[in-house]
Amino acid sequence: MNINKVLSEFKEGIINSKKYWIIYLAFILIAALSIMNIENFMNPKLEIITILILSLSGILCISHFHIHKSDKELYKTAFIIILIFGIIFSFVTPILYGWDELEHFIRAEQTSHGEFLPEYVNGSFMTIQTTLNLLDVPGKVHFPDGLEGTGIENSTIFHTNADVEKIDYTPVPYHSAFAQNPFYGYLAPAIGMFIAKLLDLNSIWLLWLGRIFNALLYACLIALTIKKTPILKIPMIVFACVPLAIFTSSTITIDSFINGMSFLTIAYFFYMVKPKENLTSKNTLIFTFLVLLVGTCKVSCFAFIFLLPFIPKKNFEDKRSYLFSFVCILSIILIALLWTKFYANPGFFESWRSNKWLLENINTTEQINYVFNNNKETLISLLNTLGLLKDDISWNIGFHPLNLLFIGAVGLMYPIKENPFISRIGALITGLIFYVGTYFIFLLSWTPVGQLSPIMGVQVRYFIPIWILMPFIFGFNHMQGDKGEIDSYVIMITIVFIAITIFWILLQAY
Repeated sequence: MNINKVLSEFKEGIINSKKYWIIYLAFILIAALSIMNIENFMNPKLEIITILILSLSGILCISHFHIHKSDKELYKTAFIIILIFGIIFSFVTPILYGWDELEHFIRAEQTSHGEFLPEYVNGSFMTIQTTLNLLDVPGKVHFPDGLEGTGIENSTIFHTNADVEKIDYTPVPYHSAFAQNPFYGYLAPAIGMFIAKLLDLNSIWLLWLGRIFNALLYACLIALTIKKTPILKIPMIVFACVPLAIFTSSTITIDSFINGMSFLTIAYFFYMVKPKENLTSKNTLIFTFLVLLVGTCKVSCFAFIFLLPFIPKKNFEDKRSYLFSFVCILSIILIALLWTKFYANPGFFESWRSNKWLLENINTTEQINYVFNNNKETLISLLNTLGLLKDDISWNIGFHPLNLLFIGAVGLMYPIKENPFISRIGALITGLIFYVGTYFIFLLSWTPVGQLSPIMGVQVRYFIPIWILMPFIFGFNHMQGDKGEIDSYVIMITIVFIAITIFWILLQAY
């Protein structure tokens, strides 16, 4: 690598992108001043440091985009944005504040020492003392069903001794460890934890390195996605870099693997949709394998297999290769049923969830009977879920109304090539199956028997995997021309929302 050449390119990138990063800095400063309170202004040291870090990070990402803005190099920008801001999220986000992060942490820690199939003995899984020590902060929250977590206040590094205490390997029991999930969804944070143990770091690094490696995994998967997809590269970056998506990928959770693999799977679908007339059974098998990997981590993602029959028939090498798609669909349906019955469901009950079901009258078998006896009411309830999205997103991290408008504008109005009508219909059907299917799963597994509305437990983060289908289905701007200016503003605004979300978390937590 020629260091002088790299520095020269970076200098040129900064100069060529100065208009955009100056606007970025203005947005960051205005947003910071508007959400800071009197206490922040009285003692602004941490706030100033954070603004400087976010400013430099934004300038770096924007300049990098202008150096590598060709379609062949856009994947580098996606990688840099997610990795830089993912690392910042990893440190700023309070201890075990991510969704179900304690339980994911325990499963990742088990994976880090080679326990790929957690053993459930006497109502508990074994973990190490440091896991529970990290939770032992003033912000600990106890729920009636036995689940524990931390609030955003009083659960930072300043409220624990984890930064000076060594890892305590004393075995201790805990009642949940996401036994229903496959181990490979936790390999990334497990590697980070393994390194923390190998280097004999203080206990907080179990959490921090686990998060950082999860963010690295997401960055790699999204980079592969952008590199593979022949269409919608900029919208792919926007939807993959929504603050909620990066925040989630920067905590210890299986969602990093799920979301990254989902985007990669859909990118491969886009690749197969692009006219080429030489798709073979090998391409279909690759797509099916991707669906299998992500579907075993999140059952609703098995729905992606229904994209296969909507790939134009003329794209296949011969009729046999096209018909092979239906064999793959039937195989995935069978695997999904077997996986759910013999692995996911038994693992689901090896946790605090079994106690919740007992306390709140949740029973899948009885709920199924109720659904079949009240099929019209159930259908109406599921159709009504299309109107529940506004409630599901109203409290989620990073979903400011302006961010929603930006996402909608990119999804509907970004200049794109016109896609095959049959493939757009297939994507719409698949998206609806995924969306309504998610609610149906929670109707059976989280909602009390006899209750059809509201359906309990659904969160907007569960729908991240299908966001990128929106511009493919609904994008109506098929005008061709120079998109350079549009792309520059789109990337800049995407980074603005990420930075503002980080600053908001900092103000809330510290």
